[in-house]
Amino acid sequence: MRIVGRHSNMFCTEGGLMRIDMHCHMVGKGDRIDHADEEVYFNPYDNNHWVTRILYGMLEKQLDKLGADVVDDDSISTHEYLTFLKQTLFESEELDAITLLAFDAVYEEPEESWKEPAEWIDPICTDLYVTNTFLHNAIQAANSELEEWRRSDPVDRHGNPRTPKRFLFGASVSPNRPDWREELRYVIEETDAVLCKIIPSTHHVILDAERDGVLMHRDYYETLAEAGLPLLCHVGPEYSFPEGMRHKELDRFARLEAPLSCGTTVIAAHCASPVFPLIDADTITDFGEFMQKMNAEYGKTGENGHSIPVLYADTSALSLSTRLVWLSKIRDTLRPEWLLHGSDFPIPIDAWCHHPFLSGNITFDEFSEIRRTRNPFDRDVRIKRAHGFAEETITSPGAVLRMP
Repeated sequence: MRIVGRHSNMFCTEGGLMRIDMHCHMVGKGDRIDHADEEVYFNPYDNNHWVTRILYGMLEKQLDKLGADVVDDDSISTHEYLTFLKQTLFESEELDAITLLAFDAVYEEPEESWKEPAEWIDPICTDLYVTNTFLHNAIQAANSELEEWRRSDPVDRHGNPRTPKRFLFGASVSPNRPDWREELRYVIEETDAVLCKIIPSTHHVILDAERDGVLMHRDYYETLAEAGLPLLCHVGPEYSFPEGMRHKELDRFARLEAPLSCGTTVIAAHCASPVFPLIDADTITDFGEFMQKMNAEYGKTGENGHSIPVLYADTSALSLSTRLVWLSKIRDTLRPEWLLHGSDFPIPIDAWCHHPFLSGNITFDEFSEIRRTRNPFDRDVRIKRAHGFAEETITSPGAVLRMP
């Protein structure tokens, strides 16, 4: 993509500020962890929970319904999923870029600590493994193809010139891996990574762990801070991975103060919001107060003397039907300048639940447009717009991510 302007580290396209979905996961069916540099490894079957078993079945049916099962074999490969994402981004009317997320393995120190880093991987607890090497290479190839498509098909269905589209690379480096310094150096120096993603519960990471009164992961956080690489960190209930459900105490938002105190910019996924009414505690007000406190205590000062937040929250997976009851509260509690747009695709982006009879925020015209929108990424944008989330949340990621 040709960058034509820059303002306060916010990149632009020919049409204006870049509109970014900063939270999209990779999917695949690779079953050999030693081939993870070639395709997405996904094998929860020796570690599954009944909740995740149901969820994975729902996701596969949704992707099949959207047309991602290109070869019609009831299974969606890494290649098929990437092909679907390329076509979906190319045809998007709402987005210029999507951040695809790598996903590190689970590491546990073996009895023989001299073993190679790959031998530290826990094969049972590692259900998804998307390596940085694989994803960075895949994104480079996909972006070249997207630009070729634009040149060969320069006009969209409305007769307007197509704007450049691109995928952004979201790295994932667990501070538990024995070679995290080398892996993070690779990510920072040899790729155009825009963020670093972890799920503490799923990756078995204790964010605020101490040893002899010193933060164990201080060097890791300071390396991220020095590179300007934000930490995208899951907080709140986790139902997508078996390990996340088993170690939910690691996802408490209060633990985010550890990286923040080291100068790291942190993005709290899903606004730290509950998922299921009557099951999950409503901590939205508490999280809003926590954001206010952290940004007041650790926030930075810009060149013009204005305050720059260091703790943000993304809006990923807020379109879920189970979160409908909290959308207005999230919108009204968390300041718009703290919010960054994300979908959490392929987590379902429901349309039916946003009917005006179920949600007083949406008009019948808005609901009709949402129902007509086939593109799941565009539907997610339009759902949140109809619920009153500020338009700036879609362009704000460009000011926070480490843009190439």
